[in-house]
Amino acid sequence: MTLPPEIEMRVVEHLYRDADKISWDGIAAVTRSGHYDRWVNDQEIGGRLQKFMDEKECRHWIKDGPMKERARAVYGVGKYASLVPNPVANPSQLVAQGVGTGWEVDETTLDIKPLRIVARREDDVIRFCWGKPKDLKHLVWAALNAEAKGDPIPWTLCVVGTFTHPIPANQRESDLRLAKRCMLRIVHVSLL
Repeated sequence: MTLPPEIEMRVVEHLYRDADKISWDGIAAVTRSGHYDRWVNDQEIGGRLQKFMDEKECRHWIKDGPMKERARAVYGVGKYASLVPNPVANPSQLVAQGVGTGWEVDETTLDIKPLRIVARREDDVIRFCWGKPKDLKHLVWAALNAEAKGDPIPWTLCVVGTFTHPIPANQRESDLRLAKRCMLRIVHVSLL
């Protein structure tokens, strides 16, 4: 039986509201397991889902569906973006913070894994890519692979920290050394 879209959106909205309340991004992966169990047993989440799937499928759907998608949704990307109670920033805001004002993002170029978009300012064009500090390796790898395959657009990699999870000065310095070594541009943005 297929999960009806209205049930899916209602469940995801409840998940995201709860994730926001418990500061999901600050919770260690090992601690998250208990939250998945609680959500499976919550009548507003698991109770609704278990009309369409069993308990094991329910947990898998929550973990590998909406909660994995949440990493993009907090940036205004994906089908669940409108359900995030406190989005951190959208691509235009990140570009402005990372490389300055006057850049126009081309929404038609938005891509994921890693999140990236093309931005233009007059004659300048960049491929702006962003993620958390732990994801820098994925950003670097994507940029190097694209360049190796002939992508003519220079990449700007944006490492995003937050008020509750700032990027330490020594990490910023290390990132900039890596950028120099790989001939890439890395910028750091701190969101509230």
